[in-house]
Amino acid sequence: MNNQMILTLITNGKDGLVGTFNAVPDDKLNWKPLDNGRTALDLFSEAAQTTKMVAEMSQSRGETKPSRELFGQMKTEREAWTKQIALDAMQTNFAALSAAIESLSEEELSQTVTLAMGGGMTLPLAGWIMMSYRTYVSRFAQINYIQTLYGDFDSH
Repeated sequence: MNNQMILTLITNGKDGLVGTFNAVPDDKLNWKPLDNGRTALDLFSEAAQTTKMVAEMSQSRGETKPSRELFGQMKTEREAWTKQIALDAMQTNFAALSAAIESLSEEELSQTVTLAMGGGMTLPLAGWIMMSYRTYVSRFAQINYIQTLYGDFDSH
């Protein structure tokens, strides 16, 4: 997979997520479908943070790796985020990720990177970059489901 294909896919995924998130009314941003559920704001904010994490991994050619501690810090940080902070973070982090991807050669994209999570997971750097796409698509679906629970059945 080359960097232009990756950019096309992640841009499409990010744009869909942003469009769906922007359709959430302010009074529903922190609404939870269940007592233990997640809010649309938290889901989108996590995607913005994942974008930053993947950008840093890409910029470092796989040397900068996420940790459990980082995930905990990210969760704490986003608890204070507003819709605008989350949207701004997504825009900034996506620009950094796009620039990093454009700078990678096909050889660099194919280099394997092992992360400690799950007892040790190894993927080509391109595979780890595509985790941002996976996050965009899954958070899009989760937010879309939340929208249906409060009565919004429109396609955004």
